[in-house]
Amino acid sequence: VFNQADLARVLYSIARVLHDKEEYHDALGMYHRALQCQREVSINSARPALDVVTTLCNISRVYHLSGDLDAALSANKEVLDLATLLVGGKMDHPFLIHRLKIEGNILVEAGRLEDAMRTFVEAARRCGEDGRNQMMATMMGGGGQDSNSQEDADAGDSSVLSVRSA
Repeated sequence: VFNQADLARVLYSIARVLHDKEEYHDALGMYHRALQCQREVSINSARPALDVVTTLCNISRVYHLSGDLDAALSANKEVLDLATLLVGGKMDHPFLIHRLKIEGNILVEAGRLEDAMRTFVEAARRCGEDGRNQMMATMMGGGGQDSNSQEDADAGDSSVLSVRSA
């Protein structure tokens, strides 16, 4: 029997293929359809579903790639809100810090430098001392480049939410 969860997985898979083929308009349509199904499946859950967060990460990434920076920021804000719930409000969680850095980078691209600086400062505040040093080195053009950048296939490895939030 083919149920809503199965449909969500199929739609998401189609969206990933379209995303990988750089067919962004069609990918967004499939991601949004998958997201609708994922939300319907998880509606009775007390916590947001990890697949909803993952899909929203990809939606943010595709909007970013398509040049719709406002939509990318909006989707990323929802990622941050839901992921914060998933990790039980643990504000120093690496995934949340990573998504703040992505938000800061998008804000820079949008020319919103003051907002970007506030976002980067917030990310730095959430890091430990080593994380702050690495973040500063990266921002200054030095080493320590994070391999989980916005260019990741999943636009932010949300799998760390399920592993570290338990």
